[in-house]
Amino acid sequence: MDEIDKIILRMLQKDAKITAKEIANSLNLTISPVYERIRRLEKEGYIKRYAAILDKELIGRSVTGLCQVSMQYHNAA
Repeated sequence: MDEIDKIILRMLQKDAKITAKEIANSLNLTISPVYERIRRLEKEGYIKRYAAILDKELIGRSVTGLCQVSMQYHNAA
C-alpha cells in the first residue's frame, strides 16, 4: 500500500459514493488506475464493505445503545 492508496481509502471513508473519476481528478490521475487500485484494495481486504450512515433523528431512532457484559466464574461463597 502506498500513499495514493491511503489517500483513496481516506476519500472513500469520507464519502463511499465518490466516483473513481472524482478521485482521479483530485489526484491528477486517469480513471483506470484509480479504478484498479480500488478493486485491488477490495480484493486484498482493505475495503470490507460500503455502508450508509443514517440520520437517526430522521428515521426515528435518536438514541442507539450497545452493551457488552462479561462475568467471571463464581462459586457459592
